[in-house]
Amino acid sequence: MSLARHPYVLAAVIALALAAWILSGIGNQPEQAKAATTATEEQATEVTGRKVQAQTVMREVNLYGRTEPDRMATLRAEVKGRVLEVLAERGARVRAGQPLVQLHQRDLPQQLARAQAELNQRQIDFDASLKLAQQGLQGRLRQAEVETELVKARAEVKRLELDLAHTTVRAPFDGVFNDRVVEQGDYLAIGDPIGMVADLDPLVVNAQITEIDVVGLSVGQTAYASFIGDAPVEGTVRYIASVSTEGTNTFRIEVALPNPDGRLRAGKSTELNVPLESRKAIYITPALLALDELGNLGIKTVEQDRVSFLPIEVVKADGDGIWTGGVPDEVTLITVGQGFVRHGDPVDVHYEEAGQ
Repeated sequence: MSLARHPYVLAAVIALALAAWILSGIGNQPEQAKAATTATEEQATEVTGRKVQAQTVMREVNLYGRTEPDRMATLRAEVKGRVLEVLAERGARVRAGQPLVQLHQRDLPQQLARAQAELNQRQIDFDASLKLAQQGLQGRLRQAEVETELVKARAEVKRLELDLAHTTVRAPFDGVFNDRVVEQGDYLAIGDPIGMVADLDPLVVNAQITEIDVVGLSVGQTAYASFIGDAPVEGTVRYIASVSTEGTNTFRIEVALPNPDGRLRAGKSTELNVPLESRKAIYITPALLALDELGNLGIKTVEQDRVSFLPIEVVKADGDGIWTGGVPDEVTLITVGQGFVRHGDPVDVHYEEAGQ
């Protein structure tokens, strides 16, 4: 039978052929789409990277405090009397034992002379009584009475000698006669203030350090102090509190700064830089920081042609960037394109030219 002579049969065959072709295409579509998707997922993203060598840097902690005298003493009158003479001006550098203020001695020299004469008499009485006792001519009761009078006389002499010595007010240690509240002619009662002597060598910086950083700190470590208007000074950690400050969980430390010429002043704001330990780290700028899916701050590197996200461990910071630890000795740091890739993504790295 000729198909040309039966056009309806030819049309039916053509229709069946078209249907079969269409159905075959529909059946293969999921596999083709899956293959295309897989190819897209595995396609490497082009990024720019730079090989960076880790360096040994010193982890440091910056603290803020105030300079204070090593010690201070408030001088007070130990005897009553009128100020006869002022022997040191305010702000004068003084030595231990140096006279600062002279009080009127009143009749203390005469009282002392009388007490010394009384002591001599009591000593003679005691010696004579002792001889009589050794000969059996003196009772034990009388001997005890004579000895008691001798002891009283000695005590009176000593008291008057101290009172006389206290009429001259002296510096208790080397330092600065920082404040004086008396003038010539003032009358002082016992306990009245006279002035204050401050020891400024060494000068002490008090600061607070966190419970994390205090672990790496020890007495004797070097610290560097910076001031407004003065050059930095090298000092030594001399004290670390064993009990934290309530409410802050920080620990008080003291750094002693040599100050033999008194150039440094107490009460100045101070920034302390305390080296703690050496660490391997790389230097990065803020532009290279990135966030992972959990919001952690870090950097993106390349390992075996895939992105690796490394959280930052700040070792040291300055005004332009940070040194971060916790990295291999050599890393390939993604410098351009890190915002378009995630941890585990394949990448095609183009390395920066030298000098970029």
